[in-house]
Amino acid sequence: MAERVTTKEALKKLDAQLECSLCLDTFKQPKLLPCFHVFCKSPCLEKLVTKDGRSLTCPTCRHIVPLSERGVAGLQSNFHIDHLFEIQDAFNKAEDDNDTNCGSCENGKATGYCNDCGDFLCDECQAAHKRVKLSRNHKLISLDELKAQVTSLVPPKKAVPHCPKHSGNDLKIYCDTCSTLICTDCTIRLHKDHNYDLVADVLTKHKEELVSSLKPVKEKLDSVQQALKDLDTRVKVIHDQRATIEANIHKEIDEQHQLLDQRRAELVGELEMLTQQKLKDLAAQRDQVEITQVKLTSCLEYAEGGLKTGTHGEVLQIKSPVLKRVKQISTEFESNAIQPERKADLELITKGKELITKGKEPLQQACRDFLEIEQCGSFSLENSHTTGDGLKGATTGETKTVSFQAMTKKNKKSKNKLNLKAELVHIVSKDRLKCEVIEQQHGQHKINYCPVKRGKHELHITVNGDAVRGSPFPIAVAPSPQSFVKPSRVVRGLNSPRGSVSNNKGQLVVIEGNGTTVSIWTPEGEKIRIFDQMSKALALTVDKDDNIYVVDSQNVNKFSSDGDFVKAGDSKGNGNFKLIDPRGICYNRRDNNLYVIDHGNYKIKVLSTELKFVRCFGGIHSSFHATFDSANNLYVTEHDIHRVQVFTAEGVFLRTFSQKADGQKLNSPKAIAIDSSDTVYVSENGPHHVSVFTSQGAYITTFGGPGTKEGQFNGIYGLSIDRNDSVVVSDPGNGRLQIF
Repeated sequence: MAERVTTKEALKKLDAQLECSLCLDTFKQPKLLPCFHVFCKSPCLEKLVTKDGRSLTCPTCRHIVPLSERGVAGLQSNFHIDHLFEIQDAFNKAEDDNDTNCGSCENGKATGYCNDCGDFLCDECQAAHKRVKLSRNHKLISLDELKAQVTSLVPPKKAVPHCPKHSGNDLKIYCDTCSTLICTDCTIRLHKDHNYDLVADVLTKHKEELVSSLKPVKEKLDSVQQALKDLDTRVKVIHDQRATIEANIHKEIDEQHQLLDQRRAELVGELEMLTQQKLKDLAAQRDQVEITQVKLTSCLEYAEGGLKTGTHGEVLQIKSPVLKRVKQISTEFESNAIQPERKADLELITKGKELITKGKEPLQQACRDFLEIEQCGSFSLENSHTTGDGLKGATTGETKTVSFQAMTKKNKKSKNKLNLKAELVHIVSKDRLKCEVIEQQHGQHKINYCPVKRGKHELHITVNGDAVRGSPFPIAVAPSPQSFVKPSRVVRGLNSPRGSVSNNKGQLVVIEGNGTTVSIWTPEGEKIRIFDQMSKALALTVDKDDNIYVVDSQNVNKFSSDGDFVKAGDSKGNGNFKLIDPRGICYNRRDNNLYVIDHGNYKIKVLSTELKFVRCFGGIHSSFHATFDSANNLYVTEHDIHRVQVFTAEGVFLRTFSQKADGQKLNSPKAIAIDSSDTVYVSENGPHHVSVFTSQGAYITTFGGPGTKEGQFNGIYGLSIDRNDSVVVSDPGNGRLQIF
């Protein structure tokens, strides 16, 4: 059970919140910085302004704050601090109950307080307050109750502010598009096509969104606080190690009598140097972690303070800057950077006792070799390095080699026995391939791997349980021509499959019956459901939530992940959304938008997942399908021009490609798919095969051909990539899907 906070403690805490951390005095004209730290306007902030008057640096977290022409005066006030002053003022007046006049009649002595109005009232005015319709439901408390509630008191509710542009109008509406409060007149012209609603109706939603946005800040703050504890613990362990090793040094040296005194001093000095170096590095890292803590804490305290004490409008007004600050902090936050970089790994190595002889010179040399201070194993991850062609990429079935050279702290080749392990992990399927590790002389190791799956991988290399510098290494594995000789799996029993897409469950959503139906299949090839009788379904895609989007000859239709109809786009109207003979569609995970090939308008139309028009760009002709690579570039097939065009997601043209081996070119390309290694697959309906390229358009291989055998196609059309990074080829003439 939490301890009860006394009034005295609460007031002390309140006073601390109203104290400027620079002048250590009560705030005077407090100003709020974008990093949510608050300081007095003058002289605290004004003396921090740069000579050119354009910026200042927050003294707490070192955030650079740009200034307007008004300088420090242009910074916004902190309503949370203002409310705390109101609470303090209310309590002080309650304390002086003999001298506090009624705020209503101004004649009688105050005996109570209205928490809604923020006024002190006498007995008669309290009675009148209860009779008036507008105030009869207000909360009235005695002065003793007011003093007792200082630990949980909230400021009085303010009257709704008036619109600065339309005099007399209340700001009762919140424009979600502009993130600002507006009045009814504002909605007519200034915010005509914006999304807006009454403050009272949207407050709960936005408060919940604001509270939810703070969750990652709280989680990161917990990590930072734990990291600070770990840093303090690590410092203590190093101090303890230093004390233990120094004691052992003295013990060992003393056994060698006076001849070893000089060596003892040298070792103590060397130990001190290593210790101070580690402590200095840890102190510097701790400083950075504390700054991160300050950033997270200030954001959290500001937002939570605003949520606790702010009016409806004030809470809505802080939402946008808080979300912006949360995004900025999350972008800057790196969980690895807060872990202690320096290890507590000092130890004493004893060697060379047997070298001590009667001669003076050998004895002196033996004294030097007798003891050394070194970090554990005399091995340095920082100095060791990994090289080799195996880091540049690979092909399925091809053995690649990576070399690892272990080095000491003194940057010499290590002679110690190391526990080196390596494995290749497929990013999509998470399949792990154990690598062959061959230990050679002088700390060198060779790591051999032979990938069996194409796509993006990570090469994880560890020594004694710690990741080597640069690990995990990104490895892109391209397909070999042999991997397309025969499909790994065939799904049969389909009715002229035109195209397919794989959802997050691994299920295949397929257009069948030459576009009349859409069906859902399990990864094992069992049909789950057939939905919707369509006139001419041409292409389909799924979003991150597995909602299904189907393009027919006139429109874009949205279905749930189970196949229930949700809505259709307004493609028959005029304007930007109108589609003429749409052909293909793909989903962009980066911006959560749909990219539709508007064949009749020679454009790519970008729609939201609610099927609202976002933007469009042109430059395509006779296009059928499109897809994105990992760099967020859009690849579009052009059937009649026999090529592939590449654009940025914003529509900026990058390149085209069509050239294959021996002077041949693409022949009537239709579908296109890209796997996680950015290998590009293009179906060619003329020769009934699939050609494979790199993302830059370099030709790799071609597979397939006309026929009914496995690995052959009849009227090849659709291509897609499933969750295992396999290529799914729609083979309509043979009524099947072939998966390679």
